Amino acid sequence: MAGDAPFSEESRTDSGPGGPSWEPYQPPQESGGSILYFLRRYAFSITAVTAALAIGALIYFAPIRLAPEDPLPRPIERDPPSSLSVYSQPSGASVIVGADTIGATPIENHRLSAGTYLVTVDRADYGSRDTVVTLSAGQSAVLRPRLRPEEALAGAQTLSESSFSAGGNGDGDVSPSPPPERRSPPSSSPPQTSAAGPASEPGGTAPNTPAQDSPPASPSESDSPTLVTGTLTLRSEPGSTAVTLNGYDVGTTPATLDEVAAGTHDVTFSRPGYEPVTRRVEVTGNETVTLTASLRRQTGVLRVLARPWGSIYIDTQRRVENSDVWYETSLPTGSHTVTARHPVLGERSQSVTVAAQDTQSVVLDLREQ
Repeated sequence: MAGDAPFSEESRTDSGPGGPSWEPYQPPQESGGSILYFLRRYAFSITAVTAALAIGALIYFAPIRLAPEDPLPRPIERDPPSSLSVYSQPSGASVIVGADTIGATPIENHRLSAGTYLVTVDRADYGSRDTVVTLSAGQSAVLRPRLRPEEALAGAQTLSESSFSAGGNGDGDVSPSPPPERRSPPSSSPPQTSAAGPASEPGGTAPNTPAQDSPPASPSESDSPTLVTGTLTLRSEPGSTAVTLNGYDVGTTPATLDEVAAGTHDVTFSRPGYEPVTRRVEVTGNETVTLTASLRRQTGVLRVLARPWGSIYIDTQRRVENSDVWYETSLPTGSHTVTARHPVLGERSQSVTVAAQDTQSVVLDLREQ
């Protein structure tokens, strides 16, 4: 039909003179290089990148980084040093602190760090004295051992009977002379002696030894705090076990340590083939403390297989009978003898060494005989 015919191109653009005209709509073409077009298209990505950079800058330039550094380094706080003075009778004895020889007596104010030390005073033909001394920070200790010739000849090895004090006199069997810096210059008058005569050492007279009736200590010395000591007795099961006190060897059990400074000490018991044991003990002044330790044998694992089968013996003790599978057991460390026995094939033995916390495997093939 004529009414259904599509409009011609001319009728779409121009309906006639003086009539309306129209053109098809076309969207505006935006320029691809426009800045506004770029920003609208990538606005989300630009915002995300900017936020990430801002967060990273805040983390990097944190207040702790922006804070000014201290221009002056802080001084390192150190504990004040301790000191040890040793005056022996007779003098001229060698003094060993730990493993270091610090000189011959008299020794005054030898500097040491705070801690526990084994002090050995030794002189030829007079024997030696061992004393355990514990020093705190800034403390001054004085040790006054008295060596005797008869003890050296007898070979006695006991701890020191001397007394030691922190800047004062001790409780020993002889009145100690004051340190050299406090001695008064000798006078021209002869020294006064008691009715019993001057104090002397066995086998000879010590010319510089003060009389037994010595004057009382000065107030500065009597007011000084005294190091309190006690006695420590050590026992172990089994016996003959090596013992260390705060890392220093003090012999084997059973042992009795005299003149041990009051306080807390670490005692370690060790013996080959046994697990070492460490105990902490509190020594009380003028009292005897007994410490006993039980050591356990170190063990390892032994696995034994008898082929084709047989009874398994370890150190002549039968562990399993007529077995054709692995037999496993825990044994003390050391050497053991393993034997497999068969009623027809006979027996086969082998020596094996078991190590601590280790596994040894042994195969006894009775058919190889």
